[in-house]
Amino acid sequence: AIEDFHSARAKARLQRLWASVTGKSDELLQYDDITRKMHIEGLSSKGIKEIPLDAIVGSVNRYQDFDKDFLPLRNEDVERWARVKAMMTSPGSPGLPPIRVYQIGEAYFVLDGNHRVSIAKQMGIEKLEAHVVEIKTKVPLSPDDSPEDIILKAEYTDFLQATRFDEIVPGVALKLTFPGQYNTLEEHIRVHRHYMGLEQEREIPWDEAVRHWFDNVYQPIVEIIQQQNILKEFPDKTETDLYIWVLDHQTYMQEELGWSIRPEKAAADLVVVRGRRFIQIVQRKFEDFLRFLLPKQLEDFSKSGEWHVQKQIENQNLFEDILLAIDGRAEGWVTLEQAIIVAELEGSEIKGLIVEGKADSGYLNHEDLERAFIERLSQSGIKGNLVFAHGKIAETILDRSQFNDLIVLKLSHPPKPEFLSRLKSGMRTIIRQSSRPILVVREQVSTMNHLLLAYDGSAKGEEALFIGKYLCQKYHKHISLLVVSDKAEQGNVLLEQAKEYLGDICVSSIMREATEGISQTILEEAKSRDADMILMGGYGFPPLLEVFFGSTVDDVLRGTQIPVVICQ
Repeated sequence: AIEDFHSARAKARLQRLWASVTGKSDELLQYDDITRKMHIEGLSSKGIKEIPLDAIVGSVNRYQDFDKDFLPLRNEDVERWARVKAMMTSPGSPGLPPIRVYQIGEAYFVLDGNHRVSIAKQMGIEKLEAHVVEIKTKVPLSPDDSPEDIILKAEYTDFLQATRFDEIVPGVALKLTFPGQYNTLEEHIRVHRHYMGLEQEREIPWDEAVRHWFDNVYQPIVEIIQQQNILKEFPDKTETDLYIWVLDHQTYMQEELGWSIRPEKAAADLVVVRGRRFIQIVQRKFEDFLRFLLPKQLEDFSKSGEWHVQKQIENQNLFEDILLAIDGRAEGWVTLEQAIIVAELEGSEIKGLIVEGKADSGYLNHEDLERAFIERLSQSGIKGNLVFAHGKIAETILDRSQFNDLIVLKLSHPPKPEFLSRLKSGMRTIIRQSSRPILVVREQVSTMNHLLLAYDGSAKGEEALFIGKYLCQKYHKHISLLVVSDKAEQGNVLLEQAKEYLGDICVSSIMREATEGISQTILEEAKSRDADMILMGGYGFPPLLEVFFGSTVDDVLRGTQIPVVICQ
């Protein structure tokens, strides 16, 4: 028995050395420390039963004498350890009584019998008889809990004590995987209660505030997390973790951009910038590599239709957020009137943006512009605001477009036909790289009563069909369908496909051969049919070919007098 003790001591020394190398604790849990953190709610005797030794994680008063595997830590224990082993193993020995333990959840703490547990573990015994007293706490322990897990459970216990969340919203667990954030949840509830009181002009009872926070703040964010399948991107996190992450990211982006940001857009952006799946990381690295290699004018990482994949069109508007880019000059405010027309239909929020360059320094009066902008929105009962940013115009608009559903621009400088001019065109860069549809306005404002849809069968053409059908079905607008093709047979096939998709909302349809050029045909049909807006797909050629050979989109923009929606 003495040799067995020294063998166990040698194992304990090796284990302690390894713990110091890895930084992982090898200590037994202290019962008093755990119960202080977990807040005892009651206790009850469970009598004598066999318990698994692997579920014993701590000790009441001998935690300093054994490590987490109950290997002895004190040489002075040799005689007692050997004597207890002899009593347990000697033939004819009456044996020893059951050990005494406290049970918290599925974990056990030894009150009496620490040496017996130590010896039984070294002998490979899996179970021992024990007098069990169950300690009831709000949050149960598991034998597999790490010290970090216990810290989190202690914090959760404090949270439940402070908020009574488990009583007010029974059956719901708010699990976090990083410490210090339960205080954040409690603060969310208290702030929510404060603003409820201000809004309703009364003192809000605590129970009502907790329930209202859960139903109207927490649960809607969790539904977004589930709809966007964000847990797949962060498999080691919980829905409550991501609730805090999404709101933190939303707050950060609102401060960064100066706009209100919807939580679903903050959630989608969180995946883009912090997604941990291998494919997401590889995609980010690959795009960074291409950005390093390619000139800015030739970049194109947009994917057709990606901006509305998460939208539920049956009960959600398509254009909830409109990015309106203006330059502050009087002639540019026609775009605000066009944005207001869309916003009045869709109940949109207009995010105004003026990008200032060095030449604008001192030219623009921010207060006057912002006041005029807000007054015009107020007249139409539309939410929104105007912010000022510094940087390259096209890049700034593109960076901010990801939090919006539609970009509205003034068509002051359409892309020119010359190669170098086209390459330098900011409008062309936005059209090439934006994943959101772009509404460009020249001089006329459209009430969107009669849309001419130019369809070519491409993926971006399909987006034009989708948006055209949405607008006409929801707001009873008229739509005329136009297919322009070099080949009559192919054009007629496309025409029939588009007509079938649009159904009864299509008031007229025509297939024209491109004898005068596609862009010229589109402009002529728009004029002859008295259309007040053109819908068409964005650039079809890859970036290099489009720069060299031009695009129907550019030709239409140079010739149009009515607004054009370029669908991506």
